[in-house]
Amino acid sequence: MLKAEMIKKGVIAILVLGTVLVLAGWRYGTLQTNGTDSREAETALRSLLFLSDQTPGTLDKLVVKWQGDWIPNHEDPADIAAQIADQLNIPTASKLVENGHTLYRSVRDREDLKIRLNVMERQTGQWYVVVQLESSDTGREQLIQLHKLCAEQLNSIGVQAQWNTSVQRSLQAKESVDQLMKQTEASLAGTISMQAKERYTDVNTVAVSYEAPDLPLMVQSGEHQVQMQMAVHENKEQQDKRITLGFPLITIEY
Repeated sequence: MLKAEMIKKGVIAILVLGTVLVLAGWRYGTLQTNGTDSREAETALRSLLFLSDQTPGTLDKLVVKWQGDWIPNHEDPADIAAQIADQLNIPTASKLVENGHTLYRSVRDREDLKIRLNVMERQTGQWYVVVQLESSDTGREQLIQLHKLCAEQLNSIGVQAQWNTSVQRSLQAKESVDQLMKQTEASLAGTISMQAKERYTDVNTVAVSYEAPDLPLMVQSGEHQVQMQMAVHENKEQQDKRITLGFPLITIEY
C-alpha cells in the first residue's frame, strides 16, 4: 500500500513539474509561437494531432488549455468573462470568491465536448484567464474550431495567452510499458526528429521528455529545450494501457 502511494505521488510530482515548467515557459517567452494568430494556432494543433495519430490506440481524450495574464484597461472583468462565455456558447460566468480573490467561472460539460472558463483575480488590477477545451474523438473537429476562436477572442481583449495540448489514447497490449514506449518512439521517429532528454519510471509508468525542434511549441526545462513529453501507463483497474502525449509537456493525469 505504501509503495503504491509513493508511485502515485511520483506521477503527481511529474504532472506538477510539467505544469510549472509550462507556466515558466510562457512567462519568460520560451515558446516558439505566440499562439495568437488563429490560422497559425489551427495549423499547429492539426500538425500535433497528426503526429499523435501515429501512436497506437484509440483517442480517448484531447485537451487544449489556453491561459495568460490580463490587465483591464477600464474594462469590467465581469463583462469580459461574459463576452468570452458568449463567444464560446457556454453559460454566463458565475461570480465566486476563493481565498479572498474574485473568480468568474463557467462550465459546459457534455460527453463529447467540455469547456471550462476561469477569469481569476491575481491581485488588484491583475487577472488570469484560463480556457480549457476537452473532447473525445467525436468532438475533435469542433474543439479545433473553438481553439481557433480562443486565439482570436483572447488576443482581441488583450489576454497574453498561450496554449498547450495533451492527447491520450488507450489500447489493449501484451507488451510491458517499457516495450510499448520503445515501439511508439520508433514509430514517431519515422515522422519527426526527436531526442530523449529526461526520463521518469516506476512500476506502472514510463515518461520521457524530448527535444523535437520541428514541433511548434517549446518550453525550457533546465538546460534542455523540450517540445514533447510522452508517457506510457498501465491501468491495472481497467486492464489496459494509456499513451499520453503532451506538447510541450503533459498537463493532464496519465
